[in-house]
Amino acid sequence: MTVGTTRLAHPSTEPVGATTRIVPAHPWWWFLKSTPGKILMLGIALAAAGVLSAVATSASVQDRQQALSTVLNHTEPLAYSAGQLYSTLSIADAAATTAFIAGTEPQSVRERYEQAITDASTALVAASSGLTDRPMQELLSRINAELSVYTGLIETARTNNRASNPVGASYLSEASALMQRTILPDAQRLYEETSNRVDQETSASTRVPFPVILIVLSTIIGGVFGHRWLSKKTRRMINPGMLAGGLALLLMVVWVGIALAVSASLGTEARNGGAHSLKTITQLVISAQQARADETLALIRRGDENVRKKSYYDRVDDMDRKIGEYLSNPDAIARADLEHAQQLLVRWRQADDRINAYIGVGNYQAATQVALGSSDSDSTPAFDSLDASLRNAVQDSRRQLRSGVLNAERALTLSSAGALILTMGGAICVGVGLWPRLSEYR
Repeated sequence: MTVGTTRLAHPSTEPVGATTRIVPAHPWWWFLKSTPGKILMLGIALAAAGVLSAVATSASVQDRQQALSTVLNHTEPLAYSAGQLYSTLSIADAAATTAFIAGTEPQSVRERYEQAITDASTALVAASSGLTDRPMQELLSRINAELSVYTGLIETARTNNRASNPVGASYLSEASALMQRTILPDAQRLYEETSNRVDQETSASTRVPFPVILIVLSTIIGGVFGHRWLSKKTRRMINPGMLAGGLALLLMVVWVGIALAVSASLGTEARNGGAHSLKTITQLVISAQQARADETLALIRRGDENVRKKSYYDRVDDMDRKIGEYLSNPDAIARADLEHAQQLLVRWRQADDRINAYIGVGNYQAATQVALGSSDSDSTPAFDSLDASLRNAVQDSRRQLRSGVLNAERALTLSSAGALILTMGGAICVGVGLWPRLSEYR
């Protein structure tokens, strides 16, 4: 009997099985074409749009607050310092010429001149601490140097006047010419530049934020169409989460919109009211001081009276016209002070007519008495009262300006944080509302 044997093949000789790559039923991006994928993409898009709306709205509000804060804490004080520099230089020139015609220099007039020079130096320091533009810094340096020359000429004129040297009048005329033709025009340029910055920055804080409006509007429209699409797909008329998110966004739009509208209105009022009034009345103060210098120089520069008379009358007429135009505005600030100033301007001109009448007959002593006298019909009381009324009006205008800018800034309080909270909350509500619809798909 033969026994059969089975021979096993060596493992190394067995055929190797072929490996087949398993291909997924659908590519990964197929999910995006499915209904749950579209719902997920809708949620991501709406959440991203909501976050973008929140960031854009909050940034716009913060930029506006920063602009108003800059006006309040930097630009307006700088413009006020420049205005003070402009007016105190005029005061110094008027006081110097007044002291010169008095013969024996009155102590009060001398103190007024010295105080004006001190105030001008203080205003120079205040203005220089806030200026960063190179041309304006050079302008301030030039004014500072010219002021030193001016005070030197005045002291030389005083010394010669006390010694009864006629050359003192020449030094005074040279000093006044330097002030009127060089220093004051430079100071005026500085004041106008800083005042224009107040107008520009206040105007910038009232502009409509069109890019932000476009972003928020696109988010709202996208949410409406997204909700309609979801309603058709899920056959549910309302998605509570998306509805809550839309209401949160709408509440943000209403809140921030009202805050921006109120802030813009207050900023516009501050610019058109306080800033315009402050600029106008500051110019009136300076014109009054320059007219006073013309009035007194007519008593010093014999033979040059007609030139000074014309300059005086031109300035006074211009002041009367500006006050009339200012008072024609029904919203004029410090109306009582300006109406009083207009009456004082008439009285001052009447006193100057008497001065000119005395000069016309060569009675300079009587003309000087009218110019420096203390009665109500003399020039000095009328001028001093006019100056006081105009300065009160300046302070009222400045308070109005700063109050308007401060209120415009306060109107935006919490708007930035509120926009972030509401819009981010709306984005979360959208996600919460879409999750149940996603969970229906397995």
